[in-house]
Amino acid sequence: MYGPLDMVTLTGEKVDIHIMTQPPSGEWVYFDTEISNSSGRISYVIPENRRLGIGVYPVKMVVRGDHTYADSYITVLPKGTEFVVFSIDGSFAASVSIMGSDPK
Repeated sequence: MYGPLDMVTLTGEKVDIHIMTQPPSGEWVYFDTEISNSSGRISYVIPENRRLGIGVYPVKMVVRGDHTYADSYITVLPKGTEFVVFSIDGSFAASVSIMGSDPK
């Protein structure tokens, strides 16, 4: 999204996905390009042959049109690991979880 109030969505833009596969001193590896939807979002599934091992990996998504970017992280946990998903401002878990139940 562009702007302080997310009023202008990033619709139909090519977004390059880069992941640092050997942090913290590794190089950025280009994975793929996705096109943002009408809500300004992209979705990406890492191919089986490029799966990441257990760890925390920096992700950089770069808009090809103007080179703006968003930084995030992907965390890979061992199978069966219990975890909690939350948001810093509480907006995500304010009322119900993804499964429709109380997040507590």
